[in-house]
Amino acid sequence: MRSKDHNLMERILEYINSHVVENCGQPPTTREIGAKFGISHVTAHRYLIAMDELKMLQYTDGKINTDIMDKFDNSYRAVGMIDASVPAGTPDMVDDAYVEEYVSLPSSFLRGLKGKFYSMPVCGESMISAGIDDGDLVIFQESSRPAEGDIVVAYIDGEGNTLKRYCTDKKGSYLWAENESWSDRKRMFGRKFTVRGIAVKVLKDL
Repeated sequence: MRSKDHNLMERILEYINSHVVENCGQPPTTREIGAKFGISHVTAHRYLIAMDELKMLQYTDGKINTDIMDKFDNSYRAVGMIDASVPAGTPDMVDDAYVEEYVSLPSSFLRGLKGKFYSMPVCGESMISAGIDDGDLVIFQESSRPAEGDIVVAYIDGEGNTLKRYCTDKKGSYLWAENESWSDRKRMFGRKFTVRGIAVKVLKDL
């Protein structure tokens, strides 16, 4: 292979890394590289081979890989966006709620958990002492097996779904509101409920 312009190699590598950052981990094609630097895609291909030989990047079977690409999480989880609110106050029926769309979030954002995930907007102020405010989006994993202290989406028979702290005592499990300005009586949301999901993330506007 004829000698290549090392300065151009450095510029190509810089362009590839910029493209990767701006396109969620995806490198440019040889045609995009060629168009960027005014060379043919065949010449771009040859430059990538030379850069691979110099260990500036990896180029195998037509696939580009650079150190920065290893920092991207390429595993994703689908999150169903439900068109209904999870009350953080008085429970409300949301049985007829439906998933409007699915969005993809990096697995690492969801702590590497597997399973089904959903997101619903919160309404009410019963969880403000836990940092969950009216209008926040709560992402929860579909599950019926919470641990002590988990914040859960629970269904209360005859009333509907609510977002509360899952607690236990000698009598069993109960739901607890996280609003320290309320009386204990008001914070107690009963013992007859079914857990539908465990909250794993809260998204809020600033």
